[in-house]
Amino acid sequence: MRVTLAAVVICAVFFVLQLAVPGFTEFFALTPAVALSGAYWQFITYIFLHGSFMHIFLNMFVLIMFGPIVERKLGTYPYLALFFLSGLGSAFLHIAITQDSFTILLGASGAIFGILTAYGFLYPKNWIIMFPGIPIPAVLAVFLFAGIELFYGVSGLEAGVANFGHLGGILTGIIFMLLWKYTRKSRAFEPFRANVEYFWE
Repeated sequence: MRVTLAAVVICAVFFVLQLAVPGFTEFFALTPAVALSGAYWQFITYIFLHGSFMHIFLNMFVLIMFGPIVERKLGTYPYLALFFLSGLGSAFLHIAITQDSFTILLGASGAIFGILTAYGFLYPKNWIIMFPGIPIPAVLAVFLFAGIELFYGVSGLEAGVANFGHLGGILTGIIFMLLWKYTRKSRAFEPFRANVEYFWE
C-alpha cells in the first residue's frame, strides 16, 4: 500500500500548505486556461489539493478503504498509472464538457473514482455500503455512481462539484481495467503458444 500511503501523505501536506501559504492553491490547482497555456504541472498537482477539511477527509477515507486492496491486486506500477490516468481523465472530461476555462478544479475525487471502479471490476460481487446504508454489489455501485454523476452533471443540481470530472475518473477506470484484463489474458496464453511453436519445430 505504498502508493496509497504516499498519496494520503502528499494530500495532507498539500492541504496544510494550502492553509499556510498564500497563493499555493491558485498556483497548483487546475485552472484550464492557465494549465493549457503552459502550466502543465497543474494537471497533476490539482489531484493533491482540496477545498475543505470535509473534502479531503471523505476522499482520503474512500482512498484508504479501497486503495490498498486495488494496489495489492494490480501491483505498484499499474496502480500508480491507474491513479494518475484517472486524475487526468477526470480533468480532461471536465474541461471538454464544461468549457469553463477560469474556474479552478481541485481534488483527488476523479483519481479515487478510478480506483473505486477498479475495485468493482476486480471484486464485482463484494458488497459496498452506499448512503443511506444500502448494500449493493461493487460492480453495480460503479454504474450507479456513473449514472448519478451524469445526472447531476447534466442537471447542474450540485453547484461547485465537478460531476463530469468524477464521471471522467470512472470512465478512465473502466477503460484501464478492460485493457488490464486483456493484457493479463494475453500473457496467460503465452506459455501455450510457446509450447505449440516448439512442438512444430
